[in-house]
Amino acid sequence: MTQRWFLSEEALFSVFCTHKVVENRDMKCHARVGKGLIEVNPKLCDDISDRELEERLRIELIRILLKHPYDRQPDGCCSKARALGSNCIISDSYKLQRVAMEHPADFNLPANGHFEFYARQIQRMLEAEQSRGQNHGNDGTPSQRQGNGDGQDDNGTSDIAQNWEQDELMTATVNDVIRNVNSWGTLGASIVEQIVASTQARIDYRQVLAGFRATVLSQSRRLTRMRPNRRSGFEAMGSRYDFNTRLIVGVDVSGSIHSEDLKHFYTTINNFFQYGIKDIDVVQFDTTLGEIVTLSKATEKVTVTGRGGTCFQPFIDFVARHPEYDGALIYTDGYAAEPSIPPAMRTPLCWIVRNEQQLRQHEGWMSKSGRVCMIETP
Repeated sequence: MTQRWFLSEEALFSVFCTHKVVENRDMKCHARVGKGLIEVNPKLCDDISDRELEERLRIELIRILLKHPYDRQPDGCCSKARALGSNCIISDSYKLQRVAMEHPADFNLPANGHFEFYARQIQRMLEAEQSRGQNHGNDGTPSQRQGNGDGQDDNGTSDIAQNWEQDELMTATVNDVIRNVNSWGTLGASIVEQIVASTQARIDYRQVLAGFRATVLSQSRRLTRMRPNRRSGFEAMGSRYDFNTRLIVGVDVSGSIHSEDLKHFYTTINNFFQYGIKDIDVVQFDTTLGEIVTLSKATEKVTVTGRGGTCFQPFIDFVARHPEYDGALIYTDGYAAEPSIPPAMRTPLCWIVRNEQQLRQHEGWMSKSGRVCMIETP
């Protein structure tokens, strides 16, 4: 197959050469990609024709070209939801002849969506299905496992995305392949357009927040006998540095912010606890500030108050009056008057909006006072 691709399918052959082919007899799908590998299950492939095997391999290579296994991993989505979301993208843009694959219409979703949108919508459906199954079991009737994510009753769908994880190096490698392709072979214009578009620079909120976090990390020095002094050994006490960074997060809870958007944003806040930050102050606001809540660990249940208009000035003024904060994040859709930044304010700001449209619309004035990024949500 790959020898033929060398002559007729430059894109597929080039991206194929960036990965290593290995056997995996334990997985429940015919083939999958991730972590620099193309894994094939020979037991399952024995039962299909060579043409079907080639189409299945094409599908996995298209996933690599779209960078679904290495970039754009939707937060809060299980392996099954990510795999089905990827299937929707491919089936919507690439004509399949021998492999049956889920279409957006199968989930009552519109065509021409993006990967994150499909994955998150399907994740909600899986969670709702699981909830109905649990309620059914609580009524005294045996509940059936619903295959809500990484279960074993989904015909191997979960296994397809089992090795998908954020990988900047592999993303850069695939982008380099795409930029150097001269012929796309039998890949249609629709799928090629998506592949090329995926290489364009876009603001990744993970990278922006990582950079913001690095600029606001502060440390406190503590003397300890357990660590020797570099100059005099155990004769003098060594030093240990602990993080004591203080962050405050302002969450816009006006009526234009949907509850699902707030859920995704609180998931982003939870990620900060993985990097040594012990607690984070969170305050909800619309036209006025709510009560400050200190989070010391990841939280799943959030009570939202407010739901009125939006005014950034009370939050900005509060941060300016409390210089003990090392950084402030503001989550909003941006639809409010530009606030006035007090001259004495020294706390770094990071504005976080929901999608690319809001980013384009508000980045101009937001970037005057701090960093700007988006969390792409449906």
